[in-house]
Amino acid sequence: MLRVWRKISSPYRTYIVRARAIIKIPISPRNTILALCLLRKFLSMALVCQILGKMEAGMLYCTYMAYKVQEKKPRKVFVYAVIAVVAAGLIGFFVGQKTAPVVVSTTQSLRENNDAYKFIHPLLAVNRVDMDTPSPTYTNLSKTVSQFIDTEKSSGSLSDASVYFIDYKNNGGSFAINENDAYAPASLLKVVVMIGFLKESDSDNTLLSRQLVYNSSFSHLIDDIPFEMPSLLKTGESYTIGDLIHRMIVDSDNGAMYLLLDNIDNNYLSQVYTQLGLHIPTVDNPNYTISAKDYSLFFRILYNSTYLSRESSETALSYLSQVTFKDGLVAGLPAGTVVAHKYGEHVNGTDGNVDSVELHDCGYVYAPDAPYLLCVMTKSKTLDESQKVISTISKIIYNGR
Repeated sequence: MLRVWRKISSPYRTYIVRARAIIKIPISPRNTILALCLLRKFLSMALVCQILGKMEAGMLYCTYMAYKVQEKKPRKVFVYAVIAVVAAGLIGFFVGQKTAPVVVSTTQSLRENNDAYKFIHPLLAVNRVDMDTPSPTYTNLSKTVSQFIDTEKSSGSLSDASVYFIDYKNNGGSFAINENDAYAPASLLKVVVMIGFLKESDSDNTLLSRQLVYNSSFSHLIDDIPFEMPSLLKTGESYTIGDLIHRMIVDSDNGAMYLLLDNIDNNYLSQVYTQLGLHIPTVDNPNYTISAKDYSLFFRILYNSTYLSRESSETALSYLSQVTFKDGLVAGLPAGTVVAHKYGEHVNGTDGNVDSVELHDCGYVYAPDAPYLLCVMTKSKTLDESQKVISTISKIIYNGR
């Protein structure tokens, strides 16, 4: 109580001292009722103190109210008001210490810019601008992932890692770690090529059935790029655009990607980036990079079906659920878990010598209770290390959410 007394400024201590002179006044039914009414008012204020977690604010306010009441009511009422002050202040203090702070997230809307619409402004996604602050439910999970990343970094095998996580369970929740760090996207951008074609097919239902011929120039292009995986396509054979999209996503076939890029309407491709407020990769910028936060937007507009038609969004995620790469997110999940995802691998090196590897895996994990979005980007010395980091983070989040 001595500490409580010292926390109260001297003018208010004077008011309480004045009450000591009348503390022996007998209790009457009338005074008791008046005191209970005051106590109710003061306890309401104590609830505010509980949220704020500040005893001093509650004590000062309640003491001030008691003094104002004492000026207008009989002196007897003031005695009970002082009792109410102490009760309200202590309740606000002790209960407030156990109450978690209220976290208010700031969001930012991302809307489509399209001059074709006069009366609508379609919503593409809503971003939390404070992703560095985990949602209260995921504070401990975020710390666990961060500690794991720090441990791997301290070993010297991992250079960098970023995580972007959004859960759709209950009211949702999220956290991010180094979400603005930039990486070479590599095959992750094949998802953008798919979105561009599907956007065009929404207005041209014959597009996906058109035939394209794979020729040797694309094979030579792949051969000239260090560490590039060869294509499974056969020179001289025809493939439908729909089939090429499927191969490009499911098998991450580079030949299919180059053939599609050679035949895409660049307006549809560039619009995917510009509508999301992202820079467009160009020939003049071979070192294009993207962050986990920005890349997640491509998946979010598919899941929310806010850019393509519902049918095209469903097709895209269906293809992504068939991806054959299983050494990243999928490796950390129970067998049979459906994951609509895309990986990207970029090797840094010269003359056939590998200096570092960037491996990323991003997508939706369709857990039994609710789906969640997880994007993990890494840079390490070896491919095995990056696979280990991604699969471990995937496992930690699946088991800890």
